[in-house]
Amino acid sequence: MRKHKKKHDNRIACELKEALQGIVTEMASEPSSFIVDPARDFTRRRKLDMETLVNLILSMKGGSISKELYTYFGGDVEAATSSAFVQQRAKIIADAFEYLFRKFNDESSHLDTNTYEGYHLLAVDGSDINIAKNPESDTYFVKSDYNQFHLNAVYDALNKTYFDALIQPAPKEHEIRAAISMITRNEFRDKAIIIADRGYECFGLYEHIHRTDNLDCLIRVKNKGTKEVRDMPMADWDIDVSFELRTTQTRQDQKDFAEGKAKFVRGPSKRGIDKQVTWDFESPFMFSYRVVRFEISPGEYETLVTSLDREAFPLEKLKELYHLRWGIETSFRELKYAIGVLNFHARREDFILQEIYAMFTMYNFCERITMSVVIEQVDGRLHTYQVNFTMAIHICRDFFALPSYRPPPDVSSLIARHILPVREGRSDKRKLNKRMNPIMFTYRVAA
Repeated sequence: MRKHKKKHDNRIACELKEALQGIVTEMASEPSSFIVDPARDFTRRRKLDMETLVNLILSMKGGSISKELYTYFGGDVEAATSSAFVQQRAKIIADAFEYLFRKFNDESSHLDTNTYEGYHLLAVDGSDINIAKNPESDTYFVKSDYNQFHLNAVYDALNKTYFDALIQPAPKEHEIRAAISMITRNEFRDKAIIIADRGYECFGLYEHIHRTDNLDCLIRVKNKGTKEVRDMPMADWDIDVSFELRTTQTRQDQKDFAEGKAKFVRGPSKRGIDKQVTWDFESPFMFSYRVVRFEISPGEYETLVTSLDREAFPLEKLKELYHLRWGIETSFRELKYAIGVLNFHARREDFILQEIYAMFTMYNFCERITMSVVIEQVDGRLHTYQVNFTMAIHICRDFFALPSYRPPPDVSSLIARHILPVREGRSDKRKLNKRMNPIMFTYRVAA
């Protein structure tokens, strides 16, 4: 694994703040694509103009709206009211903050330089976010009586930043289609490996990755999934598997499916019927992939599908790569509790989407600054030390919200002062409940 040691100073922090605020300024100067009514919205001079409003939403923490306004405006008695804040934010569409997130990535991802033998490791996964009850919304679970968004994300595991994100109503979630959307809408200038868990087992996803320049995959599959995998013994092995895929179901197809000569996949409807499509390519198609299985504990095995070359990536390297996927699980926890995705300042779903994308943006802003900080390891210490990311977020957010006329603090040194020991070998039994408890969210609306 190659690591790039960055100089420990304030330049990266200032560069990132300038880039993020520059994008906000650019959006506010040409707002027509980002507001509800370009003919009327933000045409009058107000304390909460579009640029101020977006910067405020980016820098909000876990306080009520009144407290956030008080902090942002430095206790000014003439500051905007909570009511004015709500009225003004209603003029900005949620897509504006998704654009900001993606644009900031475009302008700052050059700092994401950590790779594994020249490959970026992109973990794909999803997580649920509970929101206020609204039976009229497509986020509502009728039987369970609560509302939920599903976050789909592509996470750069070595640089600890979100490469992309896509939010779906949880009752309509489709993680595989979300993953395909995030792959097809991005350009991969550098080599990368998509790493995913068992929920992403799909021939169509494998082929989308295969047909994307500079992209490979490493995906865990069920031990008792396809017939080819199910029939293999529970032992360490590394083989290539090939078979024909077809989207048609003629009598001959049915006969070949029964005899194991081909497999059926659901392709687009020729009659325009809306259905869950899993294959977007030609039919018939000869499909090939590499499958490995290995023991992770006595009698327990994992099976992986990959497009990686066998000589360059033998079994031991694949084990290491898949283990690195776990970083996305940790990042979701930090996104929810350290950044504050569970603490919303609204009940309206479009406002919540504004805040979620704002928090994705601030997560990357904070992480890129934090990754530039070098923690010196002192001889004789019992543990290796790492940055306390919760404190780093607090420091970076205050730095972002700092008015331009005030001199910036030494952000890197402040972050370096707050460290935690790395304790190897700790483990926590994974919680297996599929969905979060529907009461696990907090609103910061009241004073």
